[in-house]
Amino acid sequence: MLRPDFKRTLRLVRHILSWRTRRELRRRPGHFSIATRRGFRGLIALPFAQLRHLKHLLKPHPAAAMILATAAAIGWTMMDAEPVGADASLVIQAAEQKRPTPPPLPEDSAMHLEGRVAMLLQIAMLQDASNRLESVKSYTATFEKQERIDGELSDEQSMQFKLQHKPLNVYMKWEKGDDVGQELLFPAANDDPRLLVQLPKFGGRLPALKLEPSSALAMSKARYPVTMAGLKEMTSMTLEIRQRDINLGDRVQVEMRDDRTFAGRSVYAYTVKYASQKDSEQYRKCILYIDKQLMVPVYSRNFTWPELVADADPNNLDATTLIESYAYRGIKLEADLSPSEFARSNPDYKFR
Repeated sequence: MLRPDFKRTLRLVRHILSWRTRRELRRRPGHFSIATRRGFRGLIALPFAQLRHLKHLLKPHPAAAMILATAAAIGWTMMDAEPVGADASLVIQAAEQKRPTPPPLPEDSAMHLEGRVAMLLQIAMLQDASNRLESVKSYTATFEKQERIDGELSDEQSMQFKLQHKPLNVYMKWEKGDDVGQELLFPAANDDPRLLVQLPKFGGRLPALKLEPSSALAMSKARYPVTMAGLKEMTSMTLEIRQRDINLGDRVQVEMRDDRTFAGRSVYAYTVKYASQKDSEQYRKCILYIDKQLMVPVYSRNFTWPELVADADPNNLDATTLIESYAYRGIKLEADLSPSEFARSNPDYKFR
């Protein structure tokens, strides 16, 4: 049996430790738990309470937000991770590596020249091209042409082209047009200065024709004889005409642009227009392309006067007054051609 006084003591301890008693103690003013919690609660709630009172003054501003974000980004990028006293060269190198790539500069505008300056520049380029071609022994290319003969504009023609300057040797094989398969060789032999033509008719079984280069039959489908074929002759003839045009003054308009391409290559594009037929009997307008890398003419397209063409259309003048067009693609000026390339006996040729 427990003594009564001990029982009273035990009940007192249980009462003190009971949760009811602890709850009542916490509710009394001045209790540690109450004061502490209220203090922390006040510290935490104060800023939010102040913000609630100032919310009518704080309005979002996009410009301010952008400035703040930019400043933070600049500060982050300029932050130096090197400790004080580090090697200055390493710090500079690291800064250079972190330097942002500058935006690309705008491309230079195309060169556009007109008048006498453009004429003089074209003459200089043609003279330089003539000098260049003097040092070329032989070359190959794909030759394209379209000509107006006896008032009729022929179909476009394309041919394999080989030329040797000294002595002059020319070989052509038609690959596009009405005469596909036709072959031409000049001269016919070392001791025969005539032109050798193998016609594709009857399967090429007919013997090759030997013609004088300037004969009527040889010129029936060409504006110029074979002796004037090639880049060198085209350059010399154009240069001669431009040297004459320099004296026409304002009666001839010349324009040059350097932003054109031909056959996937950059070219200088010249356009020449004459004021009247008195200044140029044959040509009304001339277009010439000079390859920027080879620095030789690669394209020439000339138009005549509408009075000289029966079916000239004033609304489509260039298309209906074309008189001649010549183009050279895939030029290989360094081609070292052997004598067999200009021999009738070449097994790759079909001369009979």
